Amino acid sequence: MASVSLATAEVLDGRQSRTARSKLAICEACLDLIQEGVLQPSADEVAKRAGLSRRSIFNHFADLSELYDAVVDVGMERCAPLLVEISDREPVARRVERLVEMHTEFLEATAMFTRSLTVQALVGSTVDQAVRLSTNAIEHQRAEVERLFDRELEGLAPETRGEIIDAMAASLAPLLWETMRWIRGHSVDQARAILRRTLIAILRDAGVEV
Repeated sequence: MASVSLATAEVLDGRQSRTARSKLAICEACLDLIQEGVLQPSADEVAKRAGLSRRSIFNHFADLSELYDAVVDVGMERCAPLLVEISDREPVARRVERLVEMHTEFLEATAMFTRSLTVQALVGSTVDQAVRLSTNAIEHQRAEVERLFDRELEGLAPETRGEIIDAMAASLAPLLWETMRWIRGHSVDQARAILRRTLIAILRDAGVEV
C-alpha cells in the first residue's frame, strides 16, 4: 500500500481539526442555550448559535442521540472543576460541610441542565440518554457518600448501612435541589441549610456523632 504523503497527511489533519472544532462549537452552543433556559434547543437554534448551517449539525452527528451524548460529555467537562475530592480523614462535621458546599455549587451551576434532562426524560427523543445520565449521577453520588463515611458506617448491618448511604445519596440528587430551589422557592442559602440538616440527621440516625 502506498504511503500517505506529507501534504496529504496535513490536509487530513486539517480536516480532522476543523471537524473537531465544529463538533465542539455545536455542543457548546447547545449547552449555552440550555443554560439560558432553552430546555430543548432546536437544530436551527443550535446552528445559529454555533455559526454553522443546520445541515452541518447532521453532517457531524448521525442523529440527535449521538449529539446528545456529545453534549453530555462536554457539559461534564465544564462542570468537572466543581467536583473536588474530599478527604475521608477530616472530621465528620467537616466532611459534611465540604460535601454540602461542593454540591451546592455544582447543583446550582447545572440547574438548567437538570431541567433539560427532566424534559428529555419525559418527552424528549433522547430519553434513553437522559435516563442513563441520571442513573450514572446517582451511582456516582452513592459511591462518594460510601467512600466518605465508610469508617463511621462499617459497624452497621449491611441492610441498614445500605439504607443510610442511599438516603444520603438521595439527599444530593439534582431533582431534590430543584424541588427546594424552584418549587419551594428557597434561596441558595436556605436550600444549603436544608441539605446540611438532612445529611446530619441521617448520620445521627445511624448513630454517628456530627
